This record gives sequence, C-alpha cells and structure tokens, in this order.
Amino acid sequence: MEKLNLKTFEYIPAEPDKNMILTRLGYRKTSTLISPDYQKKLEDIINRGLLLCNTRGVYARLEITDRSTEHVVLNNDAQLQSASLSKLLSKSREVVLMASTVGSEITDKIQKEVESGDASLGVILDSLASEAADSALDWMVDFINKFLRKDALRLTKNRYSPGYGDLLLENQKIIYDLLELQQLGIELTKSFMLVPEKSVIAIAGIEEIIKL
Repeated sequence: MEKLNLKTFEYIPAEPDKNMILTRLGYRKTSTLISPDYQKKLEDIINRGLLLCNTRGVYARLEITDRSTEHVVLNNDAQLQSASLSKLLSKSREVVLMASTVGSEITDKIQKEVESGDASLGVILDSLASEAADSALDWMVDFINKFLRKDALRLTKNRYSPGYGDLLLENQKIIYDLLELQQLGIELTKSFMLVPEKSVIAIAGIEEIIKL
C-alpha cells in the first residue's frame, strides 16, 4: 500500500465544550438545575481530567480515483463501501482521513475509578475524554481549512466515521493502516476497535467553495 504524506500533531490544544460534556452526561440545559457547589465540583473534575489527556492527531489527503453510488476508491486502491459516504463525497475530488486520541492515561484513570467504586467520577471523565477526542478532530478541521481556503477549497461540513450508518466498522483497518496509527500509540483489536478507547477516526471530503 502506498505510503502517504502524513501530518502528525504531537500535541493538540483541544478545548472540549463543557456544555457538550454535560449533554453527554444527560443534563438538559433548559430543564436540569445544577447547584453552584456541584457546578464547581464538576469544573474541578473536568480541569483535572484535561491534564490526563495527551491529545494527539494525524491526517492525510488523498485523491478519489473512482466512485459509484455504493463505494469510493482512493488513489492507493483503498476502497470504502458505503452509499452514505459516497453521497457525502459526491462533490469532492479528494478526501482527508484523520484520527485523534486522548491517550491511555485518562482511560486508565476511568477504568480505575469505575473498578474502585467511584462510577460517577468515571462517567464524568469518560464524557470528558469522548468530547476531548472529538474536539481534537474539530481543531484539525479548522487547521486544514485555513490552508484549503487559499485554493478556494474547504472540508465538507460533516465528517463520517467507520461504524456509523452503512460504513462498516471493519473499514477502520483500512484507515488505521493508511494513517499508521500505531505511531500515535493506538492499537486495533481483532474486532476493529481502537485502543485506547477514546480514539476516533473520521473522513471528510474536500470540495470547492462556491461563490454566489
């Protein structure tokens, strides 16, 4: 398989949205009341949890060489079977494959807290770690778009991940190999799950900015 020109970030200043963390925890902005004391406790946990996140990422840019309504083929003959992904990339000639991880320190902490009986703390840290990994992808999208705009290009508003819709989870193997995710300390299980758990793979198209 052709070796790609990878752009790796050894540190990503991810800033997860605290409101999104609360949403993951089941709080509703319009109906859930949080006392000032609990709000402060929650913020302390989030701030301490962020110190455990070693947020890193990588991305690569590939051409689309063939497509149908059911699949997309990239310039290294990697084929992704998904009608939904093909539709997302219908206006794209290229794609960006990207991945982020928060590392194993916080996931080890989550497991430790759950096993020791403090499940509530573990749940909060779990929500934080998930949001931090997504926030790292958002940061990379913004970074990439700054360069694409010079050529009147941009990433698609939405991005797609293996395991979502009709893009089967087994496609993680293809992208894992292309992005050499072992370099970020990420492993792939036989069932195509990423380890550490709070690691995310995503695909976005590159499309022209249409000026009205």
